[in-house]
Amino acid sequence: MIPHTSISVATGLPCPESGIWESVGNFKTTVLLTKGEKMPAYCGTKIKWRLIQIC
Repeated sequence: MIPHTSISVATGLPCPESGIWESVGNFKTTVLLTKGEKMPAYCGTKIKWRLIQIC
């Protein structure tokens, strides 16, 4: 299911919604996270993540 509104969260903050998250920027990767988990860095760099699918 695709979220109705765009949710973005930065590295280090708690994940607000369980689901598949995509990196925002020039490179693209996805991660599956559970609500409350710490948003990860990408290759040691702090980035923003965008929720693309709620699980």
